[in-house]
Amino acid sequence: MSSFHQENSEESNPRLVSTQAFSDSNKSILETIEKISGIGWWKVNLQTGENHWSDQFYKICGLDRKKYPATTELGLSVIHPEDRTIAKIALDNSIEKGVPYQVEKRIIWPSGEIRHVLSEGIIEFDKDRKPQFLLGTFKDITSLKNRENQFITEAKELGNILDYSIDMIFLFDANGMIAKISESVKETLGYSTDQLIGKNYVDFVYPPDLEKTNIAFKDVLLGEKIRNFEIRFIDVKGRLIHLNWSGNIKNETNQILGIARDITKLVESRKKRIEDKFRIQTILDSSPDLIWGLDRDFKLVNANNAFFKTMKKTFRWDIKPGDDLLSNKYQNPQEVEYWKFYYGKALMGKNVKLESKNHSTPTYFETKITPIEVDGEIVGLACFSRDITEKKIASEKIKAENKQLLKGQEISKIGYWESDLKSNHVYWSDEMYRIWEIVKNSQIVNFDFFFDSIHPEDRKSFLYHRNRALMQEKKLDVVYRIILAGKRIKYIHEKGEIIQAKNEGASLFRGTAQEITKEKEIELELRNRNLFIESTLNNIPLGIAVNKISDGEATYMNKAFEDIYGWPKDELVNVNDFFENVYQNPAYRSWIKAKIFEDIANGDIERMSWEGIIINTKDGRQRIINAKNIPVPDLNLMISTVFDDTDRYLAEQALKNSNERFRLISEVTNDAIWDWDLETDTRFWGEGFSKLFGVDLSNSANIAKELSSRIHPEDKARVDEFISKLVTSKNENEFKIEYRFKRNDGTYAVVLDSGTVIRNTKEIPIRLLGALQDISARKDHEVSLQLLNKNLKKANHELEISNQELEQFAYVASHDLQEPLRMITSFLGLVEKRYDAVLDEKGKKYIHFAIDGAKRMREIILDLLQFSKLDSIKGAKTWIDAKEVLETSLLFLKKKIDRTEPTIHIDLLPKVCGHKNTLIQLFQNLISNAIKYQPIGQKAEIWISAIESEDKWEFSIKDNGIGIEHQYLEKIFIIFQRLHVKGTYSGTGIGLAISKKIVDLHHGRIWAESTLGVGTIFRFTLKKPAVE
Repeated sequence: MSSFHQENSEESNPRLVSTQAFSDSNKSILETIEKISGIGWWKVNLQTGENHWSDQFYKICGLDRKKYPATTELGLSVIHPEDRTIAKIALDNSIEKGVPYQVEKRIIWPSGEIRHVLSEGIIEFDKDRKPQFLLGTFKDITSLKNRENQFITEAKELGNILDYSIDMIFLFDANGMIAKISESVKETLGYSTDQLIGKNYVDFVYPPDLEKTNIAFKDVLLGEKIRNFEIRFIDVKGRLIHLNWSGNIKNETNQILGIARDITKLVESRKKRIEDKFRIQTILDSSPDLIWGLDRDFKLVNANNAFFKTMKKTFRWDIKPGDDLLSNKYQNPQEVEYWKFYYGKALMGKNVKLESKNHSTPTYFETKITPIEVDGEIVGLACFSRDITEKKIASEKIKAENKQLLKGQEISKIGYWESDLKSNHVYWSDEMYRIWEIVKNSQIVNFDFFFDSIHPEDRKSFLYHRNRALMQEKKLDVVYRIILAGKRIKYIHEKGEIIQAKNEGASLFRGTAQEITKEKEIELELRNRNLFIESTLNNIPLGIAVNKISDGEATYMNKAFEDIYGWPKDELVNVNDFFENVYQNPAYRSWIKAKIFEDIANGDIERMSWEGIIINTKDGRQRIINAKNIPVPDLNLMISTVFDDTDRYLAEQALKNSNERFRLISEVTNDAIWDWDLETDTRFWGEGFSKLFGVDLSNSANIAKELSSRIHPEDKARVDEFISKLVTSKNENEFKIEYRFKRNDGTYAVVLDSGTVIRNTKEIPIRLLGALQDISARKDHEVSLQLLNKNLKKANHELEISNQELEQFAYVASHDLQEPLRMITSFLGLVEKRYDAVLDEKGKKYIHFAIDGAKRMREIILDLLQFSKLDSIKGAKTWIDAKEVLETSLLFLKKKIDRTEPTIHIDLLPKVCGHKNTLIQLFQNLISNAIKYQPIGQKAEIWISAIESEDKWEFSIKDNGIGIEHQYLEKIFIIFQRLHVKGTYSGTGIGLAISKKIVDLHHGRIWAESTLGVGTIFRFTLKKPAVE
């Protein structure tokens, strides 16, 4: 408390006086001192307990002397219950040790009001050195305590602002030394606290800005407040940081409070906007079309060079921005009324398009006038006028002039908030109320109120960041919108943190909120504008690049520029790489490079336009381009534009080549080619008319009449009607008609006249191209073919009858042949059984040969029957699973498989289209052979697989058998051909012939590949059905 008493000398503790000071003679003086100082006194007789209190003491305690006699009990009762213990301890300590008594405590008035007091005293001893009196003073320090608490709160809020401020906050002493900084200073400039505190601001100011900074600092010391003061600081990495300052002096401490906002991005965006505006203006000035804008008062806002030149040439008017476009000083009244009418129409919201004629020159213009709207209100007009005398098509539409640059943003004040997570109590500083535009205490401020004010689209994001902060995963740092009265929107940047450790449980959530609406609006507008400019330049078909004149390096290149040249941007930026890549023929590169550099060096802009340049793309294609350069020497820039003229050039060359080919073809072809231009009624007759029909082409005037007379009289009306319909039809693009045409020898040739109708954009025929082909021989051939087909049909019918009879015969024959064979086999079996005891071995052997021969004969008959049935298979093929077919064939071979125990490997098999039963027999025959033809004592191993191609399936059945000699690989598929005697390997010699016939039935092919002693592979294909 000593410092407080030094500042308020009139409230210093009076020197305590001895008991003699209370004599009657000094009483009036003491009372006067009490009134002046506001200090009461008291006296306690420690031996008798008697108390004496002054009037000021009663007044400080809020007691009436008449109602409350001075007692120790009363003195203790007025002390706040929470402070009685410390008061008693101080009193006991003073009595026991004889030390001065001093204690700050709270007292309670009878009204309940709590006051802060300072009580001080000393002990007086008797002659035996025993404590006799306690004398003291009593002072009300409530106002002082309130000021202390307010100071603590302000310091606390300042500390929070320093911790959470988005802007940088500095406290400087009178010498410019940095005393305090906010956290954002370290975040923005990158310096540590030690690198900043105690350093002078001059150490960080960019030297060119130091003089004006020193002047501003002195002004603030003299009491002047500064705002929007822009200078540059140097950050820890040596980069320039643009800062916008506000500052004022704190008189009580003689310190300067400075608030700085990092506006580096804003400064850079300003610079880019200026560059963009200049770029757009330069591009506009490079256009030969007239472009201008005017406001609602018909005053010129801006225009390109073409507009200014035209106005000067036409009206001798050196017009400039701000001039009245409807002035009658340079225009006649009719012209003024003309433009006033159309401008007025556009100002009513209409898009105006008109054609006008220049009165002084025979020049026609197409003009478009477009309203410019801002926030739903028409503020002006954008006008575009193109010279359409030569019917040039516009390549670009007029773009509205950029809006004026946005004003620099003002520094927003910072609001501080606290939220007690246990009691849900919320504290807002005054600035928070100002941001939310509500009167303090007029609204209960809680989380519900706050959350309701957040824009619905931003609530989810806010809760996510808030919950992360509450879980202490990271500090709160979020931008959101709030909705105010009248549905107005503000952008808020909020920061905050939990101040208690996680393991102790969160209790207080605090932070700052700052309005950043202007910054957000600028950011959004810049983004949209840059996107618009970038999108426009990247979507026009004209390639644009900006290069430095000094070294040719490209500083900008739109997408069309890369697409037209067919090289990525990185390989076009350097001028040497550009010429090396784009012009790959060394001789042509040297020539075009020298020409371009010479034209540029000449300085004549008319020479900086080149057409028909041949370039090479990265993928090896050639293109034809037209290019133009526009120099801007003041900025060391060259604007290059390029247009892909390949299609037009190739079309022109193709047309020339086509015409030449047409002429040559007409001379060498066997057809009679003709061309009829319906618009000019000019006709071309090819050499074929002379070669084929003997027409004299030298008399061009009468050719059309002569050709018409050569059409057979019976066909003439039909041909004329056909041509008449052709030239009036709107949907016939090709034609074909047959008729008879007279030769020079008087005979008639049958001709096919076919061709194409060429139409204009309105679908009206403008040209007919055709050719007469002599098809007399073909017609004769068609008659022969018809007769031949008729004969073939008759023969096929007779063949079908023959096949049916042959099939019936084969069936009957096989049935009749099998019956006697069964009888022979049966009776020989009975003979062998009846006379077994009589017959010797030779007799039994003869009977065995006879029975075996009968069985083989039966097998041959059955195979022949099966072979003949394959010709009669009818019905459509179906989709079947080859695996299922294979499994069925293996089931039929089960006895043989169980007896010989072969190993069979089966790959994945496809679904095929065919006759199921025949394919089962095909697999059965081939697998049976693979099992049968094995060396003695060896078990068969078989591999079955298939592959699929575009038009067929190919199957293979591979075995490890005895193999087949190469000369027999074709012979084995012929009926009754056997390579082994029946005693070695059984068989009829028909199985592979049946297999071949099954494969033929499926329009496939079967063949064998074999190596003696290694094995054989049988391969066959099945044709896929045609896809409808």
